[in-house]
This record gives sequence, C-alpha cells and structure tokens, in this order.
Amino acid sequence: MNIRKVFLVCSIALMIAGSIKLPVFGMNATDANAQENEYNTVSEAGISMDVSFGYDGNTKTGRFVPVNVTLKSSINTPFSGTIRIEAMESDYDIYQYDYPVSLDAKEVLDQSFDTPAGRADTLYVKLLDKNGTELLRKRLKTNATPETAELLVGILSDNPEKMSYLDGVGVNYSSVRIKTFNMKTEKMPDHVIGLDILDVLVISDYDTKVLSKEQMSAIWEWVKGGGTLLLGTGARVDETLYAFRSELLEESYMPPAERSVDMGVEYSTNGPGDSFLSLVCADISLKGGTGVLSNDQFSVLSSVSKGKGSVGVAAYDFADIATFCETHRSYVDKLFTALIGDTKLSNLSSFLYSGNSGQFWSVQNMLNTGNVDKLPRLSFYIVLILAYIILLGPGIYLYLKKKEKRGYYRTAVVVVSFIFTAIIYLMGIKTRFKDTFFTYATILDSTENYVDEYTYINMRTPYNKAYTISLDPSYEILPITRSNNYEMEPVPKFVGDEDYKVRVGYGKEETKVSLQNAAAFTPKYFSMQKRTSNKDHRGLLGDITLTDGLVYGTVTNEYPFPVEKVGILMYGKMIVLDELKPGETVNLKGASVVNYPLNSSFIVSARVTGSYLYPKADINDPAYMLALSRTNILSFYMDKYSSVYNQEARIVAFSKSQSDSQFLSKGNFETFGMSMFTSTIDVNTRMAGRVSHSALIKSPTVVSGQYYSDSNAIYAVDPVALEYSLGNDLEVEKLEFENPSGDFSNNENVSYINLFKGDIYFYNHDTGNYDVMDSGKTVYSAGELTPYLSPGNTLTVKYVCDDTEGKNWYITLPMLTVTGRDK
Repeated sequence: MNIRKVFLVCSIALMIAGSIKLPVFGMNATDANAQENEYNTVSEAGISMDVSFGYDGNTKTGRFVPVNVTLKSSINTPFSGTIRIEAMESDYDIYQYDYPVSLDAKEVLDQSFDTPAGRADTLYVKLLDKNGTELLRKRLKTNATPETAELLVGILSDNPEKMSYLDGVGVNYSSVRIKTFNMKTEKMPDHVIGLDILDVLVISDYDTKVLSKEQMSAIWEWVKGGGTLLLGTGARVDETLYAFRSELLEESYMPPAERSVDMGVEYSTNGPGDSFLSLVCADISLKGGTGVLSNDQFSVLSSVSKGKGSVGVAAYDFADIATFCETHRSYVDKLFTALIGDTKLSNLSSFLYSGNSGQFWSVQNMLNTGNVDKLPRLSFYIVLILAYIILLGPGIYLYLKKKEKRGYYRTAVVVVSFIFTAIIYLMGIKTRFKDTFFTYATILDSTENYVDEYTYINMRTPYNKAYTISLDPSYEILPITRSNNYEMEPVPKFVGDEDYKVRVGYGKEETKVSLQNAAAFTPKYFSMQKRTSNKDHRGLLGDITLTDGLVYGTVTNEYPFPVEKVGILMYGKMIVLDELKPGETVNLKGASVVNYPLNSSFIVSARVTGSYLYPKADINDPAYMLALSRTNILSFYMDKYSSVYNQEARIVAFSKSQSDSQFLSKGNFETFGMSMFTSTIDVNTRMAGRVSHSALIKSPTVVSGQYYSDSNAIYAVDPVALEYSLGNDLEVEKLEFENPSGDFSNNENVSYINLFKGDIYFYNHDTGNYDVMDSGKTVYSAGELTPYLSPGNTLTVKYVCDDTEGKNWYITLPMLTVTGRDK
C-alpha cells in the first residue's frame, strides 16, 4: 500500500472517529465543555441528582452562591457520600468544597449549600460515594456577562411582574446594568450568607409580617455589611414597613393619600404638567435620614445609612409607577443612582476588571505585621560571627603557635566550627516555624441580642508539602484571592478534572482545610464569620447626644475584662478614652472632641490607637508594633464597615484578654494576631428643642468643578461650587465650618492631609452674584445667612484655592454643621 492510500485510509478513520461521541464518565455522553449544564441523571449506584444555583443562575465573583441539590435514591439500601462543589478562584487555583450527605432507602433529599463562587463563571457539582469514587457530575455555567458590570436586584413582592421594568436598565451612564430576579417568602434565606450575591433588595407591594425573625435578622445583617434595601410604600405602607418600623421610623406618619408627584422636568413633552403623576403616597420621616429625591412639598425617596449599607424608602409603591417607567426607563437610572451613589456604582463597574483584588490587598495589609518575637536578634549574630572569625583566624592559630602545637590547627578549626554551628542552631530555635502557623485579625461586633464575629486569617506552612488543619465548623469560610488579570495571563480551561489546590471539607465536629502543591510560606487568606447569641449581654453600651460640636451621655464597658484605646467614632468627630475597667461607666460631658478628616481611615485609626505618637517605625519596639497592629485592623474596619455618612456612633476598643486560637477546632498551631471589640449606638442630635447635624448628611450637589463626596475633597486647581442641603424642615439658626483638628494638620506623620486655604464665596439669591466671605470666619448666624439661603434651605458655596500653580493633589474641605429648630 503506497503512502497516498495509507493517508486516505487514516483520514477516513479519523472522520469516522470524530463523528462518534464516546462516553465520558459522569457526563451524559458529551464533552464536559461542549454544552453547558449537561449531566447524567442516574448513576450506576441508583442515585439521581438535579442541581440549580444562585438566583436564576446568577452569581458574582468573590461571593457565596446557594447551590441547590436534589438527590433521589431508587435503591433499597441507605447511601452515604459527599457532594463536592469545585470552583476556580480569581488566581486560577482550584478550590473544592466537600459536604457529607446521606440518604435512606428510596429517599429524596433537597439541600442547599452556600458555597464561594470563585470566578463566578463555572462550577462543577459532583456526587462521590463513601470511597471517594465519582458517581455523578454536573457542570454549571453562570449567567454572568463578562462585558458589563451587573447590579443584582432581588424583588420581594406579591406582584413581582409589575416591577419587571427594572430588569436590564443601564445605571450610572450604563456602566452598570440591572438584573432582577423574583424572590419567594418561603425561600428567603434565614442567614446573611444566603443574601450575599445581592446588591439591592427591593420590597414593595408586600406584607413583611410573613417574614420570620431569622429572615429579618439576615436582611439587617446584610444591609449593615454593605447591601442596599429599597422599600416601596404607597397604599400598603403599614404592611411593607411593619418589620422595619422600630429600626427606621422616627415618628408616626399620616395615612397614605393621593398626591401629585413631579417625576422630573426632563420627562415633560408638551409642558411642565406632563411630568406629574397622581400616586398614593406616604410621607415618611426616617431616623437620621435625608431626602434623596424630593418633590416640592415632601421627599419622594429618603435614605438612611446602616453600617456600610443603606435603606431607601419611597413615598409610593414601585408597582404604581410601572407604566411610567416602561416609557421612561431613565427614571430607574435616576432613582438607583441617587440612592446608591456614584462611588458605589463605579466600584461595581471597576470590580468587573479588578475582581476581589481590592479586598485581598487590604486584608494582606492588615495581617502583614506578624509576630516580631520570631525575628532574630541581629546584634547577637553579628557578635557571634565576629567572635568566630577572630577565633578561627588569629586566635587559635596564635594560641597553638605559642604552645608549639600548630599541627592541631585543622582539628581545632573543625571542632570550633561544629561548636559555633550548634550555638547558631540553638539560638535560632525560637525564630523557626516547625509547623503550620496563622496570623489573624478578629472583629467582634456586639449588639444587645447577638455578637457578629469577623475573623481574617493568613495560613502558611514552612515546608513544601501538603498539610491539613481543622477549623471551628460554626464559621462560614470564604477564600480571599488576588485577580490574575494584572499579569495578563490567559485564563486556563476548567474542565472539572484538574487537581485541587485547596479543599474544604465540612463536618459536624470540624471543617478540614487541606492544601497541596503550595510552596513554603505561601500565604492563603480566608474570611471567616459567624453569629452567636449574646446571652451574657456583653459589649460597649452607651447613650450619646451630639449637638453644637459637644458630646453628652455615657459609655459603659459590659465586658468582664478591661478594654483600652477606646474610640467613639461619629461622623467626622471622635472621642478617645485610654481605658474602661469592667463595668465602668464614663460620663462624656466635657470630653475632648476631635474633628477628623473623612475617608482617611489609617490616620484616624492611628489617632485612636496612639501609633501616630511614634516618630518613626521601630519593629524592635513591642509597644510600637502593638499600636501598628491595632491601627491596621481599625483602618480595615473603617474602610469595610463604615459608610460615608452614618447617624450612628461606632465604639471600638482593644484588650489584652483575648484567645489566640478561637477559630481552630483542634491542633496545637502557632497563632498571632489581634482582636478588636465594637458596638454601634444611635446618636441623638436633638437637645432642648434644637437640632444639630452635619450638612453632609446629604451629599452636596456639584454646581461646577470636581468634588469627591467620599472624602469631602476637591481638586486643587479648579474652583468648585457646591449646593448644600441644610434641611427644608429646619429653621436654621447657625452654620459652622469645621476643619480637622490640629492632630491631623500639624503632625509630621500625616502631612499629606492638605486642608483648604483660600477664598469662600456664598451665592447671593438677591443679587445673583457670589459674595466673598471674611477670611477666617467659621460661624454664621441666621441673619447673616438670609440672602444666601434658598426657599428650600440650600446654600451654594464656591471654594477657590490659594496658590494653585503646580498643585495636583486633593484638598480637604471644611465640614459644615447646621443648627436650628424644626419648622
């Protein structure tokens, strides 16, 4: 047979082979990557498996996703095995999560597993028998779109179809697209992890009485962790707000009534009246809230910050504006942008490209101090080496020469070398790691009824070998990984047969975390959280009133141990107490109040912990290292769990009484870290009939220039004009401009805080011009403000920096505090 015939036969054989679909174990006779969500329905062992995940198949990178598994047994004997869920993390490592399952004869099991989603593009769910043999497999392809950032919105309503107009709307110049899915009461999670993939939860045309206590607790914990809750009221205001009244409402409200609502002049077609809708509205006043969208006579949408998240309450039912929004979809953009804010929406957009790297770097920075006791004393080694050199060089030689025993010199060199080697080895015992070790940071947030614990760990081993550790099974575990997008590496194929890097096995007594194929001292970061009942009523309790820049009230330490470096952080103001003994109550009247710059968490934390007092870093000073560790954890806490404006006060404290291995289930491992205790207290801003609050309770409207609301800063070169809302329900008596205290402006360690220096102008509504204010004047009375206040109590201020030539940094503006009486 010649070469051409051989080639022809081989080609025909290859074509035939390519047309035949060979069986693949665990898949329904198809290639695992050829089709999405293909799987075999029944294993040879007589077990079938059906899987769904997320909400309508939606999930997000770096979050937990609920994976719902249904197992059905057709055999007459019990079955025990493992559900294994595999995900590729953003650093391209494979993580496996093992959950034990068992079925009785011919039983049907429905179970949901909250699992880290990894890169959130593909998951594999496998059923293994008790010997670890794979029986079934399903490939799950998510509905995430890699091109556009998504705002995942859950809708809880008795008539969710009326709010379908929200789906697909572009927000913040279409940089983020809304994706909605309907949620049912019976499937609403009763734990915060189940809500993790949501960005916004909309509750409208719904009776919240049907929600359980656990479901409500999960919603509040989710909000305080950064979620946005949006409530529609209208005719069903009593039912919708039932579960939220005590947390949100400042006072009772009038029954809902039909009112004319101006949706915005931009929606007028034939005249100004075209933009008005007749809607049933409720006029709601929120505790510490502010109007986000306002009508002429009342707030259409009000919001209040809760922790890192926020709650928005609309005067109308969102189902009632469906017809209008289907025609004018940009109103949804206007609504969500006003509520969530440009900064948070921009972060969602940038997350699409950077992934979870931001959290990775912040956690790494918090945990990078380590245990300085492990550092070798270099001075000892220097002295030892010098002694060794002198002894081996002229020392021994001259001594043996004098004794006329130079023939023993080589033997002496060997003996002395062995002696010094043993000494160096013995000196280094304390500095060496013998087994897996941990660096951790724990935040214990106490309320009257429960304690939320947030622990971040860095797990490492000194050897190039696989290892396994056991963690407390009561924690929810989420890996924190860095995105590899920065290295421009191609994303490897994920077919479900790759070897794992990390395996997490969940059990009743312990959670086993196993690592393999990792180099020595390679860091692995995890976030761990749990909620426990506060049966002993431990915490930092208080009663605080803030008015005219002064603080009144008390703070009590309800822990059975002393706490130190106690910081009471309010919006732009703080009080620092050196120590609180167990059961001690401190009266805050007359306490020194420090004004701090916004969004400067590290320097504010340094002021609380005292690390700012050290002129330079000194890793050999235990006191400095302690202060630095405390600064790092407090800075992380402020960035992650504090919002731009919050009516609440956060009390933070530290203690030397802490457990170093509370997250471990078993094993005698080395741990080093820091615990911080926190509590949240409502701040009263009313005293003797007067109200005093920050004018930044609502972010100023930018009239011209560049303004950064999260840091209350401007770009130095250009003049900036801002319109401040002082509250249309307030009769203004006084307005005060407050700069950060001297601790931040006169300290060499924080010289990069640039305070505003220049001219301030007020817009005069009588003349239509800007009037320059007196240099150095910080307090303005009602009479002085009369020509500058609009009918809605807004004040337009222009800032012009001095000597802007060559400057390219940001300038911190004064904070405005308004004092007055209710109209």
